[in-house]
Amino acid sequence: METQLAPERSTSRPWRLPDGAPGDFEAQEFYLGEGRHPLEVALASAPDRPTKGQLLSFWRKRQGRTPSPLLLMVEYDGQVAVCGPTGEEPGLYRDLEPGKAVRVAEESLQEPNRNAAIRYLEETLPDLQSSLSGLKNEGMFAIHELNNGVPKSENYDWEWAEKCQEGREALGLEGRELVKKLGFSIDSLGVGTDTLRADGVACAVAVFLNDDERPEVTSSRFGGNSPVASALAKADAERREFVVVVQGSKIRVYSSSRDKGVGRKGRTETYVEIDTTLLSKEKAGYLPLLCGAEALRPEGTFDAILRESRNFATGLSERLRDRVYGTVVPQIAEVLARRHDDQSEEDLDALYETAMMILFRLLFVAYGEDKDLLPYRSNRLYKRRSLKGLAQELSRRANEGENKGEVTFDDSATSMWAEVSSLWSAINQGNSDLGVPEYNGGLFSSDADINPRGEYISELELTNEEIGPALFNLLVDQTEEEVFGPVDFRSLSVREFGTVYEGLLESALARAPFDLTLDSKDRYVPAEEGDEVEVSEGYIYLQHQSGKRKETGTYFTKPFAVEHLLKQALEPALSDHLTRIEDLIEEGKETEAAEAFFDFRCADIAMGSGHFLVAAVDYIEAEFSNFLATHDLPKVSAELDKLRGAAHDHLQELSEDVEIDRSSLLRRQIARRCVYGVDQNSIAVELARLALWIHTFVPGLPLSFLNHNIVQGNSLSGIGTIQGALEALGADDGESSIPLWRQQIYGQLERAETALETLGQIADASATEIKQAEEAHREAMEAVQPIRDLFHLLAAARQKEHVSYPTDISAEDIQGNEYLDEARELAKQQDSLHFPVAFPEVFLRERSGFDCILGNPPWEEAMIEEDKFWTRYYPGLVAKSTRKQNKLIEEYRAERPDLKEEYEQKDKEAEALREMLLSGPYPGMGTGDPELYKGFYWRFWHLCRNDGGIGIVLPRSALITKGSGDWRETVFEEGRFREVTMLIPVA
Repeated sequence: METQLAPERSTSRPWRLPDGAPGDFEAQEFYLGEGRHPLEVALASAPDRPTKGQLLSFWRKRQGRTPSPLLLMVEYDGQVAVCGPTGEEPGLYRDLEPGKAVRVAEESLQEPNRNAAIRYLEETLPDLQSSLSGLKNEGMFAIHELNNGVPKSENYDWEWAEKCQEGREALGLEGRELVKKLGFSIDSLGVGTDTLRADGVACAVAVFLNDDERPEVTSSRFGGNSPVASALAKADAERREFVVVVQGSKIRVYSSSRDKGVGRKGRTETYVEIDTTLLSKEKAGYLPLLCGAEALRPEGTFDAILRESRNFATGLSERLRDRVYGTVVPQIAEVLARRHDDQSEEDLDALYETAMMILFRLLFVAYGEDKDLLPYRSNRLYKRRSLKGLAQELSRRANEGENKGEVTFDDSATSMWAEVSSLWSAINQGNSDLGVPEYNGGLFSSDADINPRGEYISELELTNEEIGPALFNLLVDQTEEEVFGPVDFRSLSVREFGTVYEGLLESALARAPFDLTLDSKDRYVPAEEGDEVEVSEGYIYLQHQSGKRKETGTYFTKPFAVEHLLKQALEPALSDHLTRIEDLIEEGKETEAAEAFFDFRCADIAMGSGHFLVAAVDYIEAEFSNFLATHDLPKVSAELDKLRGAAHDHLQELSEDVEIDRSSLLRRQIARRCVYGVDQNSIAVELARLALWIHTFVPGLPLSFLNHNIVQGNSLSGIGTIQGALEALGADDGESSIPLWRQQIYGQLERAETALETLGQIADASATEIKQAEEAHREAMEAVQPIRDLFHLLAAARQKEHVSYPTDISAEDIQGNEYLDEARELAKQQDSLHFPVAFPEVFLRERSGFDCILGNPPWEEAMIEEDKFWTRYYPGLVAKSTRKQNKLIEEYRAERPDLKEEYEQKDKEAEALREMLLSGPYPGMGTGDPELYKGFYWRFWHLCRNDGGIGIVLPRSALITKGSGDWRETVFEEGRFREVTMLIPVA
């Protein structure tokens, strides 16, 4: 082989071809890596390009099922084919540049053990054939922008050729020499860290790793923390924007900001890395543009490329949203509808929920594959069955078809549904052949008790013609170059999903009563002769409650507002919490400090798709990580280590390819124990759980049990606090009995403490523990049933004068109350959630209440608008004049007495909502129209603990109208406005 391994780094030895090897192959050298059962690298040559069959057969014969991984390299015609290093179907790559292949082999041989070598090869080999070989982008930039925008330089003020020439001078350099060549000066900052300066200005904290260290793995040199976690904590303390980690020829850049990266997860998992030995000369411009001094200075090229990446991600999400609204959900629903004989309007709501469940499952898998949460890159069998593989095949057919973009599907084959279903089953139950451990979690369950829609989905068998179009529209995107390709879910963060799916919460399915077209305001209207028909008569379509085809993120809080509220409300609450933990440590109470570490409660009680909660998880994780970087809490570390060990145990031999860092484990625990969400919309609850599952996913660990802290319910109709219940009890009988009632309520709530303690201690480390968590949750909820019934009575008594409640609130008297059944029915109708019953652990603690409340609650009035109701069934109504609307509504009432009855029922429900708001603990609600946001700001105030933080989005009327005066006075008298920011709409 002309290009040989460097003799100064590796010692070669001779080897013989195994029996049965291709006769024209010739053995060259053989090398051994480090540690027990070390990596073996075998070099051979062949006169011609070897076939895949020859390579696989050769590899299997040489490897012989020994514990040692094998990397087989065969040179031919100035190129190299590589096969290995492990598995029934090892990776196979041909037509590689010899220099790059050899450099990868050299690096793998220097890894400290077989697992590290396997991990390096699994990460690196697939990229050798990519257009960005030598560049690893983990959620920081859009791949499309790196591949296309940066080299074209159309949106930038640089010349690509000049940047490549500049970058070539640094190729092959390592460590400090590399960093200096990129334009930085280096100053020592402390043990293990340095400051990088660009033109004398400090811009980054740097860590130079030893050969046996990894960025994500804890190290004694960094006080038992991972190098990157330690550096990020230092960057926060020094107020540096970037962290640079250098190890040999690799340079990696992280942002210390909590919101940078188009597809970001946590800070430690979002970065860009360049290996100067693998980056080609033609691509060398990426080195100064992403990692150089000009990149990391304020408003440098790093931020410029990130800005264009965000623009691409926004466009991608908009195209995806268009397809989800216009085709994916209606297509799935139409297929489901055809499977039913009864296709009433009520059935459409059930079909919508089932279609959404299918959509959520597909989304989880597609995102998981792109984010390496599922073994798309590491398991060949999985890769062949993957959604990404299907997307690539559909893209090819769309590009190569006679009519570009058109793909036909077999009307009798069911292969696509079978493959998709097999992936769902693998995730739910595990499949060792596919390399997927059991993840469970409820989303993929077919057990009717866990997931009622899942049982129905498991019984479906859809043809390719039925499911194919929806899969195509969900998984395949058309770029501005009019080329079809798989959707790059890596460029979409979980928060970005909110812009795609939030509007679905305000939409519903409808069946077109006639052909429909779109008017100039994107509203569905009856099609006239010559109009382009968007929805044919009789077909199902998705319509927003406004009458429009879709909404453009109206209900999605913009990222800048989310970050601002986190900074103003969550950060101070977190600081207070961690100061309390620090005080316990200083008092020598490390055990108490560890037990209290996760006792931080943050809520969004009108959560929608959960974007505030996802952002809060990241924020809390960053602060917790920084705290653990400077404070030793062995019990917390042991808990995280136990989770990591469980993940590796479940992954078994797959664990060799997976590195699990502490921040991802922290994020998982935070989602399980620190954040709480409530929404009345069941689809919103599923969306929020989905977002948290994806965002906190750890390979090898089941999907966390979120049924306790992410729940469905009406946040306003129930009892908010224990104090609120006591005030209701004392309303008629005075306050003399309040101490006794308080004792009785606390006593009955405390019956749930044992189960709640069990629930809090369960780590969800296995499917068995998930079942244990479900059982503990059930026991806790059963234990507080008497108090739930009491609260039902108290809430009902506020709205119905004839309802009374017992003054002796023993369980026996509550159960014997003559109005209990009526109160239970009212609570069921209103989806009432009583916070002390739903979350006893939040209100039984000494600091009763939530530490922080975030959100953007609904602002609408408690009423149903009749024109919007009829628009669902008669599209185009809202486009008419008021006079014409009234006339048409009269006609509709006569034509559809069933819908007239439905409207009257909804009107009654709206009136009941008004009565609930007016009779509730919401002073000022009767001044002006009852509006939901007024109820919510009072609920926020009551639920938040003393000295807690509230960060919310409200209409300006909350600060100026008479109806909000009582609330403003209460805030001024009992608390304070930390900051009020007024947003002025700009045309």
